[in-house]
Amino acid sequence: METRIDLYMKNLGISREEAIALIADDANDVSVELSKSQVEVVKEMTRTTGDKDKRKTTRKPDADKRFLIEIITDAILCDSGEDGIVVDSDLEREINFIFHGVHYRLTLSKPRIK
Repeated sequence: METRIDLYMKNLGISREEAIALIADDANDVSVELSKSQVEVVKEMTRTTGDKDKRKTTRKPDADKRFLIEIITDAILCDSGEDGIVVDSDLEREINFIFHGVHYRLTLSKPRIK
């Protein structure tokens, strides 16, 4: 207990009597159990009303990325003849295609400038 008193005196800059009173006060603290109705009130008071739909934002279309995806898709189809088959294409992000029987995916990313 002496080390705890010394620690409080040193760290908190208080007198010996204040440190002893603080330790006694800590010992007298009692955890209060809540009744079921009190727990329900706490839940109700801390419940958030955030609506997920309000947080969603719509992105503006990126014409440059769409243009690049179209050019790449056209290049795959024109240069590969019958071997190139575009399976799936996201207008601004990626192209999934099959070339010589192997599945490929090209992803176009535009890093943010910091």
